[in-house]
Amino acid sequence: MVGISKSGAERYGKMFAQLTDESWLFGVIVAAVFLVITLCLSYSIVYFLPLYQPTSESVIAIMTTLRPLMFVFPVITAGLTFAASFRAVKSYLNTKAMVQ
Repeated sequence: MVGISKSGAERYGKMFAQLTDESWLFGVIVAAVFLVITLCLSYSIVYFLPLYQPTSESVIAIMTTLRPLMFVFPVITAGLTFAASFRAVKSYLNTKAMVQ
């Protein structure tokens, strides 16, 4: 199976949480990266996907299958952007409260 296991995802999630707890700036950078990815995916789907007209039947079949899935990826990255932003703001407010 290709991908990341549940234990691996939990481990990386804990690493991200620890890094954002130590530095809220890291969370802001990660959120910005996810935002750029989301915007790029959305732009390519909205502007370039309708222009692509495949000619061979195998490519047409693949595109017919993948076209609905292409709208899922920006939603996933938008969710990751929200999660990273929320974590960064939470870390910033916790750091600010500790300083005062």
